[in-house]
Amino acid sequence: MRRCLVIGCGPDVWSEVAEAEAMTDFDAVICVKLAGVFWPRPFYAWATLHPEFMPRYTAMRDERGYPGGHQIVGPLEAELGTKNRAFHVDRRLSYRWKGMNASGASGLYGVKIAMDDGFDQIVCAGIPMTSEPHFARNLSSWKERGSFMRGWELALPILKGRVKSMSGWTREKLGAPTPEWLAG
Repeated sequence: MRRCLVIGCGPDVWSEVAEAEAMTDFDAVICVKLAGVFWPRPFYAWATLHPEFMPRYTAMRDERGYPGGHQIVGPLEAELGTKNRAFHVDRRLSYRWKGMNASGASGLYGVKIAMDDGFDQIVCAGIPMTSEPHFARNLSSWKERGSFMRGWELALPILKGRVKSMSGWTREKLGAPTPEWLAG
C-alpha cells in the first residue's frame, strides 16, 4: 500500500498536514503551487497548471534554503496556452482523465499525478475547495472556485475509495481519512 499526501494552498493547510501526518507515514508528498515554496522538507513532485509561475516559485524556495530533488509536473503542451509552453517542467501529464472536459484546479491535478504514479491512498491537505482565500494570498475570497467544481464533480467516481480529504467540500464528497482506512 503506497500513500501520498497532496498539499494544497487552503487556509488551514499546515494544521491539516500535521493532523494527517499524525495518522500515518506517507511514502511521498506532492506539493501544489505555492505549497512547494513553503514546504520545508524534500518532496516527490511539484504540481502546477501554470509553468509560467515556476521560475519565481523555485527561486522563492531556493531563497529559503529548502532542499530540492523534486520533479516539476505540468500539463501536456497541447493543454497549455502558447505562452506557457516555453517554461520548463520535468514531466508533462494531462490534468484530465479520459472523458473530462473541465479542470479541477491544481489540487485535483496533484491528486491525478499521485493516482497516475500508482499511489493507492491519497490524502488531500489544504484542498477544501471552499471559497476561503489561499493561505499565501491576501484576498477576501477565492473567486475562481466555482469554475473548478465541475472538474471535481466529473472526477468523483474515479476518486472514491482512493482519495480522502482533511477539510471542506472535498471532505464532504470524499470522506475524511481515518487511521483504519490508512491501515488498509
